[in-house]
Amino acid sequence: MDLRAPEWPGERLLHRLAVADAAITFELGGARTLAEREVRRAESTSRARAEYVALGLSSRAGFVTDGEGRDRFLCAPTGAKGRVHYPDLLVASPGGLLAVEVEISEKAPAELRRVLRAYRDARAVFGQVVYLATEPVMALVHGYVHPQTGVWTDGVAQQVGLLPPGPPEYRTDSPFLVRHFQPREPGVAHQLDLRQLPDAWRVDFGRWKTLRARWERERSGGLGFLAWWLGQRP
Repeated sequence: MDLRAPEWPGERLLHRLAVADAAITFELGGARTLAEREVRRAESTSRARAEYVALGLSSRAGFVTDGEGRDRFLCAPTGAKGRVHYPDLLVASPGGLLAVEVEISEKAPAELRRVLRAYRDARAVFGQVVYLATEPVMALVHGYVHPQTGVWTDGVAQQVGLLPPGPPEYRTDSPFLVRHFQPREPGVAHQLDLRQLPDAWRVDFGRWKTLRARWERERSGGLGFLAWWLGQRP
């Protein structure tokens, strides 16, 4: 449809568009998904309703107890007073619920640590947790190699025990998985690319599409679009 995201949308709107893009991608692959609002509604109704929804998504519906003694089937408790974290998307999976987080901007390390600890402790609920993230967020979540020294620095996932120390070695069935988020919708992809570059690099949608088409023709060695684009600048 070539439906563009609004020009310079607010952070929350752009995130919602990104989550919708991810949900459509899963559904095009034949998977059933639930949005955060649907998950909240099921959890707030009753224990029986939450369990029923979980069983509708997976044959293995587990639960974890929150800080107030309430069983949770669709979210991850984050501490005392019954606080919980809801994933951006829940995806049906025979091996347990798949929790999907779409992260387009860096969270404060303390906030990310809180969420990842919650997922670590909610393995009875989620068969897999997948982070679809921009490159800066990927570095924060699972670490990075210093471009000058070549030394590896662990991310928050290693710090909380979701991943072993060192560079991650993912499989498709890894309980915790980080993937580079690449939207299908060109308007969303355009906005995500621009927000990761200096303001002086802003280009309109037409120019961006021309650059993307050129990158797809010329790329070699698996060079990502932004890295390729940076190499085009004097």
